[in-house]
Amino acid sequence: RVAEAFLVHGDGKGPQAEAVEGILGEIGLAPNGKPWDCGACGYASCRAFATAAALGRTTLKSCPPYLDKVARQAQLQAAVDGLTGLATYRVLRDRLATEVARSDRTGDAFAVLFVDLDNFKQVNDQFGHEAGNEVLRGAARECGVHIRTTDLAARYGGDEFVLVLVRTGVDGALGVADKVRGSVEAMGSRLGYPAGLVTVSIGVAEFAPGRAPESEDVLVAADRALYSAKASGRNRVSTGERLT
Repeated sequence: RVAEAFLVHGDGKGPQAEAVEGILGEIGLAPNGKPWDCGACGYASCRAFATAAALGRTTLKSCPPYLDKVARQAQLQAAVDGLTGLATYRVLRDRLATEVARSDRTGDAFAVLFVDLDNFKQVNDQFGHEAGNEVLRGAARECGVHIRTTDLAARYGGDEFVLVLVRTGVDGALGVADKVRGSVEAMGSRLGYPAGLVTVSIGVAEFAPGRAPESEDVLVAADRALYSAKASGRNRVSTGERLT
């Protein structure tokens, strides 16, 4: 092990000291709130390592706790949509497959809500893209408010969201869908948009156990129901087929 050979001298201030503190910040603390000081990098302590790194004698690539932190962050970024904070399509796809398998195993139904902002392009065109982002974030929050921790809210892409409601039939899903629809409309009013501009249409489909189709089929059924809601005038909830 290399001893603590590289120390910051003087009053502890200046560019080198700042660099050491910055590197320590990148490494982070152990779960007990203290420096890792694991020695896996070849230095006796995190501070000794950071001092050596500030002098150009090693890099963060030699720090296992830092590499673990980067890997966790990458995994989180792959799972969470950066704008809305909802799950990504990748997570949604895996969750649907899980729920189909669970449904077949337990006999419990689950429901899918396909949510689409009705006039999103108009919001962007009239008020700008940052306003559009604000509406997306707001709609995502409203989707999350009305579901349980066991459910899933995901950003499907663009201005579309998908909610997966576990152990829920079509009647319960319709209740959740109408709450989401009403709360998004109310959010648009609170933000000062003209009445009827910020609304959502929602398609609802139920997956029941039995002769189970592929997990994507329930999503397709919810999408068809969404199209029906759009065709019926928007700001509506429509049900699709019950998949068995």
